[in-house]
Order: sequence, then structure tokens, then C-alpha cells
Amino acid sequence: MRTRHRTPRERLGGLLRRREHVDLGALGPHELAAFRFNHSEAGRTVAGLTRTLGVPKVSVGSRGGSATEVRVTCAWELTWHQWAVDPGDESRPVVEIAEGRRLAELDPAARQWNATAGPDGRIAVASGR
Repeated sequence: MRTRHRTPRERLGGLLRRREHVDLGALGPHELAAFRFNHSEAGRTVAGLTRTLGVPKVSVGSRGGSATEVRVTCAWELTWHQWAVDPGDESRPVVEIAEGRRLAELDPAARQWNATAGPDGRIAVASGR
């Protein structure tokens, strides 16, 4: 009897559901991107910066120039960082795509603060997205 090999999405989903009991199939692309972000090295970076700089403003939206990637922007008074997340491909890492010092450097779409971060740095997309 031949066993079916699970896809990377199925393997990741199984591991993360055991930890948080999340139905990944019920999440929209922005929510799935936030979920992947929180379980990545980028999420741990935001957690560390949050301990030092406080809770950031957060924006989650489509990344210009990409049909599938989602851009996550976390901004504090002194610095901001952006990451790209492909919610449909768990094999691709979350990658930092930009950073800066002034909020005025961000394009207007990245300043649409439509998500929140907790004191632990974990981000969540505001309801209604």
C-alpha cells in the first residue's frame, strides 16, 4: 500500500494547528499572512523590538508588483520595517523587503494601520478584512 505524501502546506498546517488550533483553510490571504508572519523569524524580530520600543503600528496589505505576496509593515516612532509573505507558499520564507527611520518614507498604502500588535509582538489583522 502506498502512502500519500503531504504537501508542505499540509505539514505546516498540521504543526501549527496542533499548537494553536487554527483552521488555515478558513483564513483569508491577509490573515494567513499574519499567521505565517507570527511564526517566523520576522515575528520574533518584532517581538524583540516591541519589548524595546513599545507596540508598533501595523499595516497588512497586498504587495505592489506581486499577485500573491502580502506586505507587512511594522512602524515605531524611531524605525519601520517591511516584510513580504506569500500566504499560498509555506516553503517560501518571510523576507524583509525594506526598512527606514521616518514614517514619511512609507507609501500611503503602507500607512493604512489596519492591523494590531500585542505586547508580545504578535500581529492580527483587524476584523472586516
